[in-house]
Amino acid sequence: MADKLNIGAVSYLNTLPLVHGMANGLAADRIRLSYATPAVLADRLAARELDVALLPVIELARIPELEIVPGLGITTDGPSRSVLLVSRRPVEQITSVALDPDSRTSNVLCQVLLAEVWNNRPETVAGQRDLGDCLRSADAAVRIGDKALFEPAPRQTYVYDLSEIWTRETKLPFVFAAWTARAGVVDRELYRVLHASRREGSKAIARIAQDYRWSGTARPEIAREYLSEHIHFRLGAAELRAMELFFRAAHERALIDSVPTIRLALQRWTGCHETAAEQGLITRSAR
Repeated sequence: MADKLNIGAVSYLNTLPLVHGMANGLAADRIRLSYATPAVLADRLAARELDVALLPVIELARIPELEIVPGLGITTDGPSRSVLLVSRRPVEQITSVALDPDSRTSNVLCQVLLAEVWNNRPETVAGQRDLGDCLRSADAAVRIGDKALFEPAPRQTYVYDLSEIWTRETKLPFVFAAWTARAGVVDRELYRVLHASRREGSKAIARIAQDYRWSGTARPEIAREYLSEHIHFRLGAAELRAMELFFRAAHERALIDSVPTIRLALQRWTGCHETAAEQGLITRSAR
């Protein structure tokens, strides 16, 4: 029997609908599923400790030759509620931002929006997981994931939902993460498994929300609304356009070294490939 594929997922609520099937035994004979923060997943994939990972999309600019699985991601088309800039002062007056230690994509998104929307380029510093510590060392802090969703912001702070601002300004969704793999790892069987896992998760949103605990406490109303209304799991033509725009904006601000080529996994030319090729996001030589 061939060795199992090592698949890594983000350890947040918004991951659970994507991995639900696999976490409940789907393709257990072929895959080994583990969890970590986004930054750790990127490091493990780069070190070849993982074959496939639900990776922050900014890592496509940092790790060469990665492919993404068509159709699946963690995306938004408006407010996310889980990727925030929390500030002690209005955004135009911010002089320093503490970056989230668990994030890379969201940290870059924040810097892009500060520059392009508010013409503000504050100093950035390494943040802590405790928001109070961050706001004592900087004017504002990037907060992502469950801690942003479930922990209320301190009184008398300004809260900016970064994906809401992105969509307001660009009229496009935003892609936070996608299933990524080293070239050639994804075959049709794995593609079907990943999509089947998401379909099972979509049917189980109410149960996922009911069972989920943050710091030992269930908050099913918040979790269900979040998964049903704010987070999406599709990655199609509009999302590919958004990724390209994001990468170009990040490169213009010298936040990444180059604009990565978006490579879609699988040799079979799918409708997602065709639409992306028509819009110039990939080339037909990728088939």
